[in-house]
Amino acid sequence: MFEIKWRHAVAATAFVLSLTAGAGFALPAQAVAAPAAPTVPMVRVAGYNVDGLTYTKWNANRATLGNPIGSKSCDAVSCSQRFQKGSIIWTQKTGAQMVLNYAIGARYSANGWTRGSLGFPVSDEFSLTVRGGAVQKFQNGSVYWSSATGAHAVRRAIQGYFATNNYERGFLGYPRSEEVAVTNGVRQDFEGGKVYWSSATGPHAVRGAIQGYFAANNYERGFLGYPRSEEVAVANGVRQDYERGKVYWSGSSGLVFTTTGGYIQTSYENRGGAQSYLGLPTSNKTAWQGGYYQRFQGGVITWGPTTGARSIDAGHFTTLAGSFGKYGWPTRDTWKDATGTHTQFQTGIITTGAPPVTAPPVTAPPVTPAPVTPVYPFTSVEATATSVVLYGDSQLDGDSWSEQGARALGFTDQASHLSFGGMGYSTSSPWAGGTGWTALQQGLVPFPGGTPGLVLVSLGGNDATAWKSDAQVIADSSALWAKLKLMYPQSKIVINGVMSRSDASHVQRRHIDDVLAANAAAQGVTFISVAGLASTADAQYLDNVHLAQAGHDAVAALYIPKLVAALGR
Repeated sequence: MFEIKWRHAVAATAFVLSLTAGAGFALPAQAVAAPAAPTVPMVRVAGYNVDGLTYTKWNANRATLGNPIGSKSCDAVSCSQRFQKGSIIWTQKTGAQMVLNYAIGARYSANGWTRGSLGFPVSDEFSLTVRGGAVQKFQNGSVYWSSATGAHAVRRAIQGYFATNNYERGFLGYPRSEEVAVTNGVRQDFEGGKVYWSSATGPHAVRGAIQGYFAANNYERGFLGYPRSEEVAVANGVRQDYERGKVYWSGSSGLVFTTTGGYIQTSYENRGGAQSYLGLPTSNKTAWQGGYYQRFQGGVITWGPTTGARSIDAGHFTTLAGSFGKYGWPTRDTWKDATGTHTQFQTGIITTGAPPVTAPPVTAPPVTPAPVTPVYPFTSVEATATSVVLYGDSQLDGDSWSEQGARALGFTDQASHLSFGGMGYSTSSPWAGGTGWTALQQGLVPFPGGTPGLVLVSLGGNDATAWKSDAQVIADSSALWAKLKLMYPQSKIVINGVMSRSDASHVQRRHIDDVLAANAAAQGVTFISVAGLASTADAQYLDNVHLAQAGHDAVAALYIPKLVAALGR
């Protein structure tokens, strides 16, 4: 039961009428029938008054709100009153709006209610057509809800981006998280991707395969930085620009590669980029022979310290990779004419596709062959089919799990055990005279000659400890593996990942293992991931990173089947 009262000047009018009647004169007819003052309804329900614009809002939404459970509370800016199923909040600027006691109301409360970042509501909650969702608008943002994602606020620059891309009806769908602070910016997750914002780049979405690549390269903390554009279609794929590189996805292969700032990227773009004869990149830029190269669908771009960037035939580059000492860097782009396809190098020329020529026999004068630079200054030790060459960091100390694995598969002769504490692909060791790559590049490591049956590489842990960038580790590991292929073209080369536990203190070691795994797949190199293997084996440690001998033994039991599979036995 409730009672309606009208609050205004009724009592004052009665008092005036009594005075005039007692004075012995009559009021004019129009004075008796003076217009009534405006009335404001007040309802008392369940022991509480509901009045004014709050009453008007409640009266239109009684079933939605239920009865009041508290009195109206006002301050200099706003009034609010709580009901069984929600609240009515009023300001002069926003009017009276409902906030219901459901998911959106809970999110509003978690954001600080009227004193929080969202400000006052400017609408009631209303339904959306996409999968039965709902939204409520506030002064500084909106809260969206769906059954699959829950309720989350969208605000500021990301709200503008969300609106530009057709709200929940667009590719982003509903938000799956609040804004979270990341390095020098913010991120918000949606069903269709993640939106990143920084003051330098503005908001842009990262999604699909490129999102996976971005994650594998340490998000905005990695070598790419923040996205600077949306995905744009290019020939046979898409491209997205970042602060320090451009990421390409191939629609035919599904693979993702990057061009990064420098002479090779400039040369690629000056030739027309993905729309040119070069097409999409099929590898990342790789450090090699004191310079760099990068593969594309239509060729290879090389950069030498004295020759600059050159676009050459992919087959010619394959020949060069096996005989760099013979040819040196290319000095001009590959060209074609009636006599074939040609590439000029510092000390020679490669021609393919030349038409057959019939000519009379000519007795040529004797030619003294040019001296051939050996691929590596090998030691006098000659490795054989039962030999193993071990190259790595202090994980190879003692009777390591790598050695035990090799021995179990019949590689009983250790032609070389090259273990250097502190060394990584990109991390220098004083005992090696450089990093894992530069020490090999400069011929400082005593590798044996011959053809070993197995070459095992175990590096990367010190790169994780030193927080080397993914890009640097990728470049140096690619160069090291390519050099080993030239040194031992008939040997089986196996790359071990970074031994680690599965706890939080080894997260960077597991990340570098993932980086190496992805790079090995791109380079066609045999790789064994050992991320978290120490935890699986319950291995004992001497310290946070070095296994005790019992730990090596425990890990070896799990590593041996992995090595068997890698060698196809």
